[in-house]
Amino acid sequence: MEDHQTTKNIKGNPYWFLQIIIIIMAVAIGALGHSLLLRYQKDFGLVRQAREIILENAIAEVPDELQLQHAMIRGMLETLNDPYAVFVEADEHEIQSDQLQGNFGGIGVQLQKDTQNNWRIYPLPESPAIKSGIQDGDVLIQVGDLPITSEIDEMAILAAIRGPNNQTIVITVQRDEVLKTFRIQRQSIPIPSATWHLLSEAPQIGMIIVNRIAETFTEEIQKAVEASREKGATSFIIDLRDNGGGLVKTGIEISQLFLENGKIIHRQDKDAQTNIVEVERPGPFSDLSLVVFINENTASSAEIVAGTLKANQRAILIGHETYGKTSIQYVFDLQDGSSVHLTSSKWWIPGVDFPLIPDVTIEMQTDEGEWIQAAIDILSNQ
Repeated sequence: MEDHQTTKNIKGNPYWFLQIIIIIMAVAIGALGHSLLLRYQKDFGLVRQAREIILENAIAEVPDELQLQHAMIRGMLETLNDPYAVFVEADEHEIQSDQLQGNFGGIGVQLQKDTQNNWRIYPLPESPAIKSGIQDGDVLIQVGDLPITSEIDEMAILAAIRGPNNQTIVITVQRDEVLKTFRIQRQSIPIPSATWHLLSEAPQIGMIIVNRIAETFTEEIQKAVEASREKGATSFIIDLRDNGGGLVKTGIEISQLFLENGKIIHRQDKDAQTNIVEVERPGPFSDLSLVVFINENTASSAEIVAGTLKANQRAILIGHETYGKTSIQYVFDLQDGSSVHLTSSKWWIPGVDFPLIPDVTIEMQTDEGEWIQAAIDILSNQ
């Protein structure tokens, strides 16, 4: 009878199990909430506390939330003892990415402030801007929805001008006290990675001036060498002065163009084994005589090119000691378009010390003619 009665009571109270489940869930939720609270207090709890104190007590104007977060990121990077770790805001990051890719959607103008702190624009030859009627020295008043003032920095203006190809941007300028508005269609504006010419003093020598080591550079330098050879060049100067580098991958590709065989660099990422990068096949220009110009601002992937050519006895280095940057920075995009640049890899060339020491030293403040003459003397005797 007792067993029967117990079963009857349970069946007669359908909410009994539900009440037990609710109690168990409440206990679990409470424990989870307590755990999350402890974690919240532990994970950057001091930062949150300091932020609340600032918002509640600072008499000075408090920057907006995004500016505070950017400042926190900069502060974290400063603790890493990594001189190349930087935070880059969205506008500047977009421009840097465009430069490394070798092109961008724009209208082809340069910006410069005048003595009154007005932003003036100067259209490039054959650019969409000059074809639309923009003239040298027009005072920039507005770009799209962005009013232009003396306080706005160049990066913000360039970011507003740039955008998807074939889209129209409205530019307002002031010319002779008159406002003029132009509707200009953005186009892909190539940023040359290199320029070249034959030396007038020695037309058998081609000179290639490397502006940046971008994605497009390997193809551009091949075209420059081939065009120079068609005009009679048999030897070359590669000018890496004031070149802060760029893409490591491209620096390796450039080195391969001038090498028949051999090793290029040893590379090691974080917590990884050393990777040796070697010449995959003889380069198309492995028989050319080379001189490389370097100076104190030659760095990173530009040093890879110069150091590899030196290590494989493919070029004579002329100039000054290089910068000596043998680390690689990875770019990590953040959700607001900004980025963190962090050293995550290093490289070296066995038998070659960095900073690079030139084979022929040119004194500081030496004029361009002496650089060229030193190169002519070397290449004429090879």
